[in-house]
Amino acid sequence: MHRSFPLLLALGLLMAPTVNALSLNPFNWFGGSSESNSIDASSEVQDAAAELLTVAKEKYDAGKLSSARRTLKKVIKKYPASSSTAEALTLRASIYMEKERWTKGFDDLQDVITKHADYEKFDRVIADQFDCATALMEGARGRILWVFPGFTQYGTSAKQFEQIVINAPYSDYAPLALMNVALVSEKTEDSEQAIDALDRLINYYPQSMLAPDAYYNLAQTYSDLVQGYEYDQGSTRRAISYYEDFLILFPTSSYTGEVEANLKTMENLLASSRLNLGDFYYYFRNNNTAALVFYNEAITIEPDSDAAEEASLRIADIDAGVRPTNKASILRKLLRAE
Repeated sequence: MHRSFPLLLALGLLMAPTVNALSLNPFNWFGGSSESNSIDASSEVQDAAAELLTVAKEKYDAGKLSSARRTLKKVIKKYPASSSTAEALTLRASIYMEKERWTKGFDDLQDVITKHADYEKFDRVIADQFDCATALMEGARGRILWVFPGFTQYGTSAKQFEQIVINAPYSDYAPLALMNVALVSEKTEDSEQAIDALDRLINYYPQSMLAPDAYYNLAQTYSDLVQGYEYDQGSTRRAISYYEDFLILFPTSSYTGEVEANLKTMENLLASSRLNLGDFYYYFRNNNTAALVFYNEAITIEPDSDAAEEASLRIADIDAGVRPTNKASILRKLLRAE
């Protein structure tokens, strides 16, 4: 075995010029003339793809959109790795957009981003994707059998905006896309998705011009979740927190008056919930210690509220030793009478 090594080395040295002359294409390893081996296959691909793309552009300029789209399909399918394919996808996306086939257009543009990352017109691709998602957000419908109007596609729009955030997280489109996710979520009554999008906007893009709107909309979304003072007040507290943050961060905003009014409403509601809990312990559990805790909270939350005034009266009664009417027993009597 070791003795044959010099012989193999010598044969290798003798054959080296021949090997170097051969193409690395495996189909050329076992024959073929030196002339055919010198052809650069990648160059052939690029030329063929570019030629087809030129034909497609001519058809597009002439208004022959369907014919242009068929030619572009050939470029995309036959030459996926060519430098012309990204432009072919972009042009086909434009045709889809002209025909209001927004989802198809978005998908072609996404292929440009995922398969042709070095495409020089990246910003234009993102802008066109944003247009596709916006059209769906505004209620654009697809076509059933290319004739009948389809259904609105708000869910698809939200997914497309989320994809834009992933594609271009540092672009001006990212905070806009998150805001639009929140707006779409309002239409679909998906408050959880709206809160998530707005929360990411204010945390990831605090310097964005949309930050004030995000704080305001986030507070409003939580306010809309409030069912009344008898229920859990988690949403009320969050609404209050975002309203307060808004007033601190954006004191000169045109929304300031409205935010102050909404904040007062939420504080009144929270104070009423504390009064309600205090009454429960005062009237139904005969637990003055617990009642005092909640009455004092009601006063602290919003001293000028009706709830605070009522709480002050209850505290005065407790301090004076006034025993409350046993409302629990009255309620039982009423129920038995029925």
